[in-house]
Amino acid sequence: MVRGEDARARDEVLHLAAGAADVVMGGMRGVVRRLPGLGEVRQELRARGELALRRTAQAPPAHMEVLARRVSERATRADG
Repeated sequence: MVRGEDARARDEVLHLAAGAADVVMGGMRGVVRRLPGLGEVRQELRARGELALRRTAQAPPAHMEVLARRVSERATRADG
């Protein structure tokens, strides 16, 4: 599998999971509003979701590395 395809597949899974979670949370919002004891459950689920997204999130490319590659590409073009 090519790196770009792998990222697209991972993004699709993430978007599907986020969409499903949004649908579930839409229903949960109404329940949480009616039952005050579920507020703690909501906080726990939110914290777990944030941790899960951080664990699976792809880090952006390092800024200095991007700049170094651009300089290298320009130097190659200038020499060629």
